[in-house]
Amino acid sequence: MDKQKKPLKSALKKTTPAAAAPAPSTAQKRKHTPTVSTKPSTANNNKNNNNNNSSNKRTKPNPSSNNNNKNKVATGSKPNTKKGVTIKPNNNNHGKKGGPVTGGAKKVTVTAPVKKAVAKPKKVEVVPEGATLEDFRIVAGTYENILYGVDAYWNEDMTLRLAPIFIFPAHIGCIKSLAIGGHFLASGSTDEKIQLYDLKRRKELGALLQHQGTITALTFHTKSHMLSGSDDGKICVWRTKDWECLKIMKGHQASVHSIAIHPSGKIALSVSVDHSVRVWNLLLGKQASMHRLQGEGLKVCWNPSGTGYSIMFDQEVGIYDMATAKCIRTVKPAKKTRLNTMIYYKDEYLIVGCEDKMIRIYNTGTGALVKTLVGHGNRIKDLDLVTVPYTPDETSNREFVGRAGTKMCDLLTSVSSEGKILVWNLEDVVAPAEDMMMKTFIGEHKTDMRVTCVSTQKGIWKNNGVQNVVADGEEEEEEDSEDEMDGAVGGAGDDSDEDEEDSE
Repeated sequence: MDKQKKPLKSALKKTTPAAAAPAPSTAQKRKHTPTVSTKPSTANNNKNNNNNNSSNKRTKPNPSSNNNNKNKVATGSKPNTKKGVTIKPNNNNHGKKGGPVTGGAKKVTVTAPVKKAVAKPKKVEVVPEGATLEDFRIVAGTYENILYGVDAYWNEDMTLRLAPIFIFPAHIGCIKSLAIGGHFLASGSTDEKIQLYDLKRRKELGALLQHQGTITALTFHTKSHMLSGSDDGKICVWRTKDWECLKIMKGHQASVHSIAIHPSGKIALSVSVDHSVRVWNLLLGKQASMHRLQGEGLKVCWNPSGTGYSIMFDQEVGIYDMATAKCIRTVKPAKKTRLNTMIYYKDEYLIVGCEDKMIRIYNTGTGALVKTLVGHGNRIKDLDLVTVPYTPDETSNREFVGRAGTKMCDLLTSVSSEGKILVWNLEDVVAPAEDMMMKTFIGEHKTDMRVTCVSTQKGIWKNNGVQNVVADGEEEEEEDSEDEMDGAVGGAGDDSDEDEEDSE
């Protein structure tokens, strides 16, 4: 019996509760006591980054891999720097073999796609069929709704031959204003429409119907923009590229008589029946200032340098300084007569067309009368200037213009209510002479209509040279020069100006 109990006691000693209790495993502690580790999980990274590798192969974890969700850093958050471990933005390499793995953020260089050069259609120099090689062209508007085009050609004796090129009804009302910019012709009428024409391609472009009243003023800034004024008191800014109305500038309380754009194209002046002259900021498309006048301004124009301007009233012209906006000189005919139009010739001379059939040239510095032009039989309605070379034997002036010895001629075109068109050589007009009355003009044409306005243009195919025309017959798209007015008045719509105090 004793022999049988001894092994039992020894067995009981070996199986004491302290000795029999199993030690808690590491896995159980991790399961019930979770801890946060900033180090990437080796097992997870190896499993995600090496899907194509052998399951028995262990690789070193890549701290830059974006497969470990614990290591992702939100945009704009600070990197985790606990325990010396820095988690940095992903470099999108995904632990691929051969991919650049760096300790910092990868600099990505974006290369712009290379544009393939597209071959343009071959261009050939072609003069369109029926094109004329006039030295310059005169376009007149009439009371009878007619647009009257006349081509001018030099003669050997330095006179001009004027020949009609087109005569057609352009409106259903009297034509009140004309303007030419580049190869565009615009005409305004009492029918409240602005008709547009392409003088180079000889076709009608359409009509602009923004105004609600007689179109009283039209003027271009180069060939990129046009301003129009009307009896409704509004001034519209048009882009000639697509003839979009960029801005409608309001301010005048009555009909707009005249608009003049500064040579820089940044500001413009306008006069109205409301006895005011307004300055328009064309960079913003808004009124900049307004000044009251002692009378009704009929016409306004800048001198070529842009340092001054003149405002024509019923019987006198005020010459103003741009810096002070004050009238520094006044010119008026010795004989009392109504003034109808005026234009600058250089900065030194102001040419005025009068009701008494006379054209008077004044010196802007002294206000003295330089010369009087006599030739019309009725009141002078409009004046315009053009400068062309004297080249009677040339078929094209492209290579001739600018050559040493080329004689450039400044020409004045005048029209009257009797229907007569006269052309004057201003070099002879301003030359000193004993006789103050000049009756010698170099060109004359009778329209047999009551002319109201006139505009001139250099001969397209002669003075501008032979134009490039697309060989396949498609119209070549003209590149308009970039102008600050585009960005300034980029949105179409009305501009409700705030009320401003009138300054005397």
